[in-house]
Amino acid sequence: MTRVIFLKNPSTPTDPYATHFAATSRTPYFIPLLTHTHNDKLATRTYLTSHRFLHDTPRFIITSQRAVEMFNDVIQTLPRNAQRIIVAKIGYTVGPATFHLLRDAGFSDVRGGMKAGNGAKLSEMILDDVGGSSEERIVFFTGVVRKDVIPRRLATLANFEEFVMYATFERDDIVENFVNCVENGSGGGGEDKDKGGWIVFFSPQGTSDIIKFLKSSKGSGWRIACIGPTTQEYLVANGLAPHVVAAKPDPESLLHAIQNYKE
Repeated sequence: MTRVIFLKNPSTPTDPYATHFAATSRTPYFIPLLTHTHNDKLATRTYLTSHRFLHDTPRFIITSQRAVEMFNDVIQTLPRNAQRIIVAKIGYTVGPATFHLLRDAGFSDVRGGMKAGNGAKLSEMILDDVGGSSEERIVFFTGVVRKDVIPRRLATLANFEEFVMYATFERDDIVENFVNCVENGSGGGGEDKDKGGWIVFFSPQGTSDIIKFLKSSKGSGWRIACIGPTTQEYLVANGLAPHVVAAKPDPESLLHAIQNYKE
């Protein structure tokens, strides 16, 4: 079986990438790169129960799966009336994974998803929905570190604001886990000692030492796939051109790119 190493934290309770690839006789492994924590859980709870958010903010943006997890974690602690008000709001997401997480959490009006594969496209969708200088309040739930694409594109909105919900840290065991998986085939998913396969990059964060390894002779035999143009540009800039780039940020597109790759 061909090994596929996903450089990301697996989604819970099931990961769609693992499901899709395992069904095609490819052994999926995950190398978690990041640890996510609440930036200030009490502050988030206070904000979500404020009149400003509950009654004066009909729309929100959330582009990270981890942000959705933190969001839902706090929502579950709120009074039922507050929960009902929040899940009735309009939520905007980037990509299918975050879209489905919000829908599964009970939000009925979720926009973006497959139709907005990046922050620029999502921003255009929002501007089309609310008008270029709307007085309607909209909040962007984000992390301590975030790209500035959405805030820059939505700067024309009179009542656009950001709320920092979570913090992200690189794990200390990235290199140890990666080398163990590459050299021994042990990545928490059983034993598979065939050398080579695919390594999939989802984001630049936490991957610098992995790139150094792959550029060395020890990294020969592995093919590189990535999700999205930003990650592709990062890899190329660091001397590691990917063999394939998924057309969309979803398992189907990644699997299609890998299956259709020709040496």
